[in-house]
Amino acid sequence: MAGLTPGSAAEINNNVGVILRRFVDDKESVNHLQANLAPLDLQAEPYLMSAEDETLIKSAVADLDTALDGIDMTFIDRLVGMW
Repeated sequence: MAGLTPGSAAEINNNVGVILRRFVDDKESVNHLQANLAPLDLQAEPYLMSAEDETLIKSAVADLDTALDGIDMTFIDRLVGMW
């Protein structure tokens, strides 16, 4: 449970594994979203966003993608690969 001290090594391993697998999934999702958004004209049909909204959305996703790509995945990949 959230906020409680883990009762065993297995519980710690499980909690860490779940979080790291979610992180890897989210990192991949952001990367795919950035790649899909980049070439789109969000001001055109069917999106019809303002130029400001398009810039905000694309910048937010691109900046997040860049930040996530900057994380050293060496140990995360090793731990995720254990499960």
